[in-house]
Amino acid sequence: MKITVQVMLNPYTNEDVDTAINIARAAVEKGHEAAIFLFCDSVLAINTAVKPVKGDRNIPELLKELIEKGVEVHICGICFQYRGLDPEKIVPGAQLSGLPELASLIYKSDRFINLMA
Repeated sequence: MKITVQVMLNPYTNEDVDTAINIARAAVEKGHEAAIFLFCDSVLAINTAVKPVKGDRNIPELLKELIEKGVEVHICGICFQYRGLDPEKIVPGAQLSGLPELASLIYKSDRFINLMA
């Protein structure tokens, strides 16, 4: 089974990115495929320049671990550019994508979860 999770809200303020990470991790641990598509403010989760306070989770590091386990992490390129993010500071293995790639992920997935406001 392939599961795709689309996230729209920013990390650290809301827990949607955390939920997407937990769903993808659980899917992979059970032998399924998983993908995360970061859209709107959730693209901020991919910024390796983030410096979480001591004791808080490091979301870019968690995404990196998922990528290493085979989870696809896609970033909306327009959302990324709009927020002025640096392409050199994205988690290695994450892919700048767009709506055509999201449509393809949805089409190829058995389950699609949309986490939005």
